Amino acid sequence: MIKFCQVYIQYVNEFYSLYDFSCVIKNHTLFVGDFFDGTKAIMRILSGIDKNYKGEIFIDDINLKNIKDKDFLVAYLPENPVLFENKNIFKNLYYPLKIRKINKNIAKNLIYSEFLELKKKNLNFLDKYLNNEIKDILNIKTKKLNLSEQKIIALLRAQIREPKYILLENFFEDLDERYFNLAFKILNKIKNKSIVIACEKDETKLELFKDFNIIKLSHSD
Repeated sequence: MIKFCQVYIQYVNEFYSLYDFSCVIKNHTLFVGDFFDGTKAIMRILSGIDKNYKGEIFIDDINLKNIKDKDFLVAYLPENPVLFENKNIFKNLYYPLKIRKINKNIAKNLIYSEFLELKKKNLNFLDKYLNNEIKDILNIKTKKLNLSEQKIIALLRAQIREPKYILLENFFEDLDERYFNLAFKILNKIKNKSIVIACEKDETKLELFKDFNIIKLSHSD
């Protein structure tokens, strides 16, 4: 559970992105609103990027400011994926497992299993490499992938590292229907984690978030 208690944060003088904001996140949650409504601030605070806020935030009853290594608890995916562009897909997926000192062979099996499952469910997203072996696909450098493909890799990396909370900030922006649906299928099979999504106002896509608690923010919140 994540709990915001009377949180304030401002980036510009006399303008608060969050003003006296209180909220409890128990399950999958979707925040709808633009940058000025505070959705981006929520993501940046929970990820540990922005620390200059007033009020209190608790994650599993622990004050956010007392959590030293948020990377083990929270996976944050900004609108533009952050990947090692000159490294291949495998090394990008392996990195969070490596810093957790997971045996490379175990990590390799986890990553291969993930791609094998996608292939069995016909959820391939790398069309140019459909006939390639999985090991060859994993050897592709991420800079050769388009933005949608990179976002899927970033999502898979977040899933594989097993955080308790996955934060997606405008993740679905610029995804066509196919990749949008693929991302949802990946999210739907994630168990024992809470997914927190911040997105722009887009009423046409909210029906896909039916299993989420939807919280709409406005400048007055």
